[in-house]
Amino acid sequence: MTDRKTITLADVAALADVSQQTVSRVVTGNGQVAAHTRARVNAAIAHLNYVPNRLAIGLARQRTYSVGFATTDLSLHAPSQLTAGIEQAAREAGYSLLVSIVAANGLSATTHTLRGLRERQVDGVLLNVSLDTADVLEVQRRFPGLPCVFMDVPIGTPVPAALLDQAHGARLAAEHLLELGHTRVAILDGPRHAVVESARHHAWRDALATHDLTPVAHLEGDWSPASGYAATLRLLAGGVPFTAILVANDQMAVGVLRALWERGLNVPADVSVVGYDDTPESALLIPPLTTVRQDFPTLGARAFAHLLNLLGTEDPHSLQVLTVPELVIRASTAPPSVERQSVQAALETLRAALAAHGG
Repeated sequence: MTDRKTITLADVAALADVSQQTVSRVVTGNGQVAAHTRARVNAAIAHLNYVPNRLAIGLARQRTYSVGFATTDLSLHAPSQLTAGIEQAAREAGYSLLVSIVAANGLSATTHTLRGLRERQVDGVLLNVSLDTADVLEVQRRFPGLPCVFMDVPIGTPVPAALLDQAHGARLAAEHLLELGHTRVAILDGPRHAVVESARHHAWRDALATHDLTPVAHLEGDWSPASGYAATLRLLAGGVPFTAILVANDQMAVGVLRALWERGLNVPADVSVVGYDDTPESALLIPPLTTVRQDFPTLGARAFAHLLNLLGTEDPHSLQVLTVPELVIRASTAPPSVERQSVQAALETLRAALAAHGG
């Protein structure tokens, strides 16, 4: 059996007709290299099937060239899409990604996960776990030497963060319904512990308040379609008149649409539904779902770039990176029908009269 020659940095440099230092800059991602030269080096690397010795590079630079991503349930849309965006950005920068699932909410589970990533000698961590300001600061206190970018904390928390402007997205959704003429709007929230959900909820209420309105009902789900279905059945059983519902994510909105269909209600003629996230399936639902688009792969890439800056020369307490969602209007929303508004107003008057007489 013939031994194969081990391809070296010098072989790549010779084929690309550049110096070994230039090849090193391309491989490590450190230093400026002209785009056409980088392309030539990468072509030589691919042709020779050169595999850089990351361990040697890491030892020389006191880095492992790996980062951790601590996140919640990957079966949910947001964590899975964030993982895709982060992994691609990390790979392009020459880093490997270690994904670790946080088993439960709260500081204790987060600490356990971060300790495990720290034991794997990651250079830094991206943390997609819902934490309030106090818990965020405690995480920094417990892991003072671990560069960390937070992805689910209140805007304004004095830590490095890459966030979506949840309040802005929620306002867009509520204002859309208000512009259509809806005045009886129900809210279906996600879990109460979620920081992002708190921001959306308050923005929904604030938008309604500008029109002297309050939600006619407030329910809570767990992000799953089943919880959206169950919450909508409870809402309908309660007899509270409503012409629209704001839903905290598209997966719960799937359950909402199912429950309304089973009860013979037409969307949007009887009830308008607005989701949040813009999952790939949202445009294929019946009817296609009006929703707030969050570009999670881009957010993941921006979060990784922010962490990469922290691993370089940037101040570890640098300002937050904020990404703005956008409203996608589809067929699940329309102005409320005059007939349905009249019927619901009559029902509301009857309910108030019964309540006043103890009925």
